[in-house]
Amino acid sequence: MSPMPLIPVTFLFGLLCLGLLYRLGRPQARRWVFQLLLLLCAWQSLLVGLRYGYGLTQFNGLQPFGAVAIPPLTYLAFLASTQGRLRWRELWHLTPLCLTLLASLRAPFWLDALIVVTDLGYGAALLYALRRGENALQQVPLAESWLSYRLWRGLGMLLVAVAVAEGVIVLDFAYFAGRHAAMLATFDNLLVALSICLVLSRSRPSETPAERVSELPDSVAEDEERLAEWFDLVQRRLRQDDLYLEPELNLARLARKAGLPARRVSQAINRHTGMNVSQYVNQLRIHQAAQWLLAGDEPVTDIMQRAGFTTKSNFNREFLRIQGVSPSEWRREQQVS
Repeated sequence: MSPMPLIPVTFLFGLLCLGLLYRLGRPQARRWVFQLLLLLCAWQSLLVGLRYGYGLTQFNGLQPFGAVAIPPLTYLAFLASTQGRLRWRELWHLTPLCLTLLASLRAPFWLDALIVVTDLGYGAALLYALRRGENALQQVPLAESWLSYRLWRGLGMLLVAVAVAEGVIVLDFAYFAGRHAAMLATFDNLLVALSICLVLSRSRPSETPAERVSELPDSVAEDEERLAEWFDLVQRRLRQDDLYLEPELNLARLARKAGLPARRVSQAINRHTGMNVSQYVNQLRIHQAAQWLLAGDEPVTDIMQRAGFTTKSNFNREFLRIQGVSPSEWRREQQVS
């Protein structure tokens, strides 16, 4: 069966990457990694389509470079969107590209292994960076951190799956003369392009550099009294000037306001409430929104925005988690009683 019907879809996802690239606007210092990643995904989609759809092999030598570059760029995009500005020292993540060039010139038989190891390594690195849950996303607005966390985690798992798929493609060439390679490579590329577009459409690079608060020494005893002091301090800062209602509030900003490292803020909140930072802040927002719902006939959408939420789906989800019913149902029940 010819893979031709799948190829226009590959090109379509390349156009999707270009469309999101256009939405990011003109190139800027804090967006270059996002823009380069999207451009690379579009380019890789084109190469896969040309190779497996039309049998054009002139560009086969370029395909390994794109395959190896996408995982580290994905990880750099994660760092830029969730933890602030990139540092020059983090550009060592582009080392796999140098190894790819060396392998293509000296030992082409290592290219497949290099692609598999890069996908697997950066997929595992992404999952490891997310091991602390939503609190790892210090630059992401708290109202959206739950979704960003799931999307980035899904992308990390996808990179691991892609490593497995690349290994299967190698075996297919070895034992079946590449009979199934076209289908596997096309499906593989579609998943990567779609997932990256989905994640980057929800995650934007921080427009202001992250202000770092120096970490306290590990030797500091984190006893209950100290944690209680930190928690009280965080509570006061959240209430001060209604900080908890700001839509763009994130863990890094809250830590700066409290004068504590982000890790201490999350520890104090978790110890005293059993929730992560985003859950606790959203609980404060929902309680305030419930008071506004009871006080008058203001539209639910307006109250949602006043409470610091940017999407109705997230507002409804958090309201249901905390109050047990939807905002509209809660208002009706309170009015009847």
